[in-house]
Amino acid sequence: MTDRTLRSRLTWLLFQWLVVFLVVSGLIGIFALRRMREHVEQDRLLLARTVAHYLDSTLLNSLQASGRLTSELPAPADWSTKAAPEIRSFRFQCLFRSSIHLLDEDGQVLVSDPPFAKPPPIEPPADLELMDRRPRVTPLVLKDDRWVLALSYPFERDGRRYRLVAEMSPRGSMLSVVLQNLAPGPALHLVVIDSSGMVIAAPDHEQLFKVMEPAGQLGARIRSRRPLVAQTSSCTICGEPAREGDFLTVMVPLNNAPWGVAIQQEESEAFAVLGPSQFGFFTTAVLLLFMALLLSRGLGRSVIEPVAQLSERAERLRQGDLDTPVTVEGDRELQILARSLDEAREQLGSSLRELTALNEHLEELVADRTRELRASYEDLKLLYDVAALCAEERRVSRFIPPVLRRISQRFSAHAVALVTTPPGGPTKRYTHPERMSLPWLAPDATPPEGWQRVELVHHGEREGVLFFRWPEAAEQSAVEALSHELALSLDSAYQLRRTMIQDAQRKILVRRLLAAAEEERRRIARELHDEISQLLTAIQLSLEHVGERPEELVRAEELLTRTQKEVHRVIHDLRPSLLDDLGLTAAVRWYAERYLEPEGIDVSLEVEEDLDLPDEVEITAFRIYQEIITNILRHAKADHVSIELEKRSGQAPLERRRGSAPDRLMLAVEDDGVGFDPADLPGGGAGLVGMRERADLVGGTIEIDSEPGLGTHVRLEIPLE
Repeated sequence: MTDRTLRSRLTWLLFQWLVVFLVVSGLIGIFALRRMREHVEQDRLLLARTVAHYLDSTLLNSLQASGRLTSELPAPADWSTKAAPEIRSFRFQCLFRSSIHLLDEDGQVLVSDPPFAKPPPIEPPADLELMDRRPRVTPLVLKDDRWVLALSYPFERDGRRYRLVAEMSPRGSMLSVVLQNLAPGPALHLVVIDSSGMVIAAPDHEQLFKVMEPAGQLGARIRSRRPLVAQTSSCTICGEPAREGDFLTVMVPLNNAPWGVAIQQEESEAFAVLGPSQFGFFTTAVLLLFMALLLSRGLGRSVIEPVAQLSERAERLRQGDLDTPVTVEGDRELQILARSLDEAREQLGSSLRELTALNEHLEELVADRTRELRASYEDLKLLYDVAALCAEERRVSRFIPPVLRRISQRFSAHAVALVTTPPGGPTKRYTHPERMSLPWLAPDATPPEGWQRVELVHHGEREGVLFFRWPEAAEQSAVEALSHELALSLDSAYQLRRTMIQDAQRKILVRRLLAAAEEERRRIARELHDEISQLLTAIQLSLEHVGERPEELVRAEELLTRTQKEVHRVIHDLRPSLLDDLGLTAAVRWYAERYLEPEGIDVSLEVEEDLDLPDEVEITAFRIYQEIITNILRHAKADHVSIELEKRSGQAPLERRRGSAPDRLMLAVEDDGVGFDPADLPGGGAGLVGMRERADLVGGTIEIDSEPGLGTHVRLEIPLE
């Protein structure tokens, strides 16, 4: 053994390396790059804080203006007549100017501007008492398939609580206009986000409603009112598709709203000023690398080569070579280490032999347990597959063959057969393989030797019988679970089939009844036109040729003229000829001109021409339209009526996310009459119930929006399938 020690040699070499490293590190400055990077981040934070301070001031002004409005409102009893002008004036001066609503403590709308606008659905926070006493600004909420922002200002009047709700649409809002004026350049993206990370204001409208990453971290910082400086790997607001790379993200939350001002910029542009410094650091690193090579050369001769030999012996030992002794030529410490490793090699060999025996026994136990778990898993998977097949295809003839095939695969069955016994129907036989001939197969048959029989019973009723021929007996629990699942699926399919047949028969009968009624209307109209109308015309012509007419003849002529007009009116009401000749558009326009305009009602018509509609849809829409006009003439006392009729595409904003939808016919009638409360109508109103039943027969829907003093809005939609 040599007297030289590894410690003395390494101590001297490492001392030399430490001196060189300290000198070089002192020249380049350890903290220069970090300080420059922090300076750039502080610049972005300052810009975000400036914008956030401006937006906070604007929101505070809106909240203060809301408080002044609530204090200047008249008594609640006069809101329906006197509050509308003040609310409208406030709406055009407020940041939230899409619509304004006054709500009572139950959330019912008392006054709105515009009159027919609905308030946005404001979700109450966890602290309901705090929300009732303090104003707040909401994040994005969904209203009628579009996103809006809302301001909620609770107040008390005459001992009761009320709430002023103002709505703002992110598209074209003043927030986006402010950001357009403040945007420093296209490379730096300046947006306003809510607590979910969604963009609510941006210089570019294409950035609206995109979720900014990291959304969860941004939302947490907005809720805790803490700024954020982070690096992200993608930018979702930089265009379509999202750009990948390293981006600097800075966010400063607002104090008066759950929003935040966010800035996102590519790091290569944000830290472009660091380029020269990085070049200097690179040069220094090259010098350090050169010095490290010199150091490694010295270490290699005295330390690395002996250690490499020792490592090679240790690697062979790790790979299982327990027969080769561990020896090395080198310093005394390395020789001591080699001797210790050699002793460990001998002990490891002895322990390894013992562990091998134990491992073989453990593998046998694990293999047995694995086979049990795999069998249980296959049984559960079979039950899941059977349930999924039955849920996907409810017709028995469709789902039974794949179910039998899956059972055969699970148990390696030579053959599987199923005889169904539907209530009130003939039995059916299914086999796998499908073309197998089983002449004895019947519900009460006794299978031959080698086959087993299981009855499928649900709630005491036999739904079918399962016959199987398996190479070896299966567990009884798996067979029982399978029989229960099959019985339940067969019973559900039979029940669904009966329900669908009954529903289809009901709809066919109702449609035939309506068609018969329409045909009877046509027949009565023809007879009135062909018989009675012609007869009355002949009488009138005869009376006109009387020379000296007494007073009674003049009176009779007037009565005949009135009778003729009434007969024509009945004919048109029974079945307007325009509906058959020119279609629904012309019939809607004619009916409004005939009945509304003579009453001095101002009619606004927006109807789509050349609508190609099925007869059933035309008849249903026109009859519902007649009922709406009749209700306006009888009850509304309206001065203005707006009528819209058009064919709309099935791609509404929310439907784009859920899938395609059919085209639909839309009819909307709105008046400014006295209005009503639909809840006060006895039995829902016979006319309203009749309209809903007619619409339901063609798969349509009717929405009625009305309040006392605010008019009525009726909207009918019928899918054109």
